[in-house]
Amino acid sequence: MTDLERFIAERSPRWKRLETLLDEAQRMPESELGRPRLHELLLLYRSACADLNQARALTANPQLLGTVNQLVGRAYRFIYQRRPGRAPFAWKRFFLHDIPATFRREKRWVKRATIALLLGTVVGFAAVIHDPAQARALLPDQFFTDSPAARVEQIETGDERIDTLRKATEFGSFLYTHNIQVSFLTFALGALTFAGALLMLFYNGVLLGAIAAQYLLDGAGTFFVAWVGPHGALEIPSIVFAGAAGLVAGRALLFPGDQGRPSALRASFPAVFRMLCACAILLVFAGLIEGSFSQMSARAVPYAVKIGVACALFAAMNVWLFFGRAKEAT
Repeated sequence: MTDLERFIAERSPRWKRLETLLDEAQRMPESELGRPRLHELLLLYRSACADLNQARALTANPQLLGTVNQLVGRAYRFIYQRRPGRAPFAWKRFFLHDIPATFRREKRWVKRATIALLLGTVVGFAAVIHDPAQARALLPDQFFTDSPAARVEQIETGDERIDTLRKATEFGSFLYTHNIQVSFLTFALGALTFAGALLMLFYNGVLLGAIAAQYLLDGAGTFFVAWVGPHGALEIPSIVFAGAAGLVAGRALLFPGDQGRPSALRASFPAVFRMLCACAILLVFAGLIEGSFSQMSARAVPYAVKIGVACALFAAMNVWLFFGRAKEAT
């Protein structure tokens, strides 16, 4: 066996392993590769660089040199892709791949949070339908109204509440700041107590169901859907997602298993961070919509249009997070 043949036989397994790691890196976020694989990739890249120099000393074979050179170049681009000029691509990947992949992987926690909210909604709705007087007992003063129909008439016949861009911006800022506070509280309760997030979601569901029943009984059900729908299509799921993120963090903190609490928390951080980023984005959009579009009366925007917009927003959010083309991270 010649020196060249021995060199190829010894180094080929490392080249193949480096190629395999690069293929995996293309299919998933870097954070999902894990520190051991990233470290191995870096070591193999350095080894391949040395192999390329040695191969040039042993042979002028263009096929061998081209193969190793291409592999080294590919590894170089992966390792140094975070230079400033590539930052926009990294953000694009984060929002279009990393966040959706995380939601699909953690969808069991999203389902549990959703069930808690829906159970509360059913309880609140059924309680008020059975006994309308229960609305006063269930709802805080800021959510209760003696006559939803009279409130609707006042809104639809009075002046538009949001008639300038400045008012819409100010009101929207207040709303998404408040909504972020509610979402963070739900997340914190889940992270620290686990069950707290489920109880918070159940309570918010009771409020939602009770208000919906009150408007329905007073003949203002369509107004309620058109009023809550546009911003609620993003705001309500955002609170659910914050609760789901709290459950993920709470599981790592309170039920770490054999890996131990520090390791469990480190492993859960990327998923929790991405889920909370999605919540923040959705809540900002929900606040802007609630501060402007949702406040418009039927004279400005018909109910059918507002309900249609709500359905479109809800569908778009679900396509982004659960049904798009991004591959699941592993």
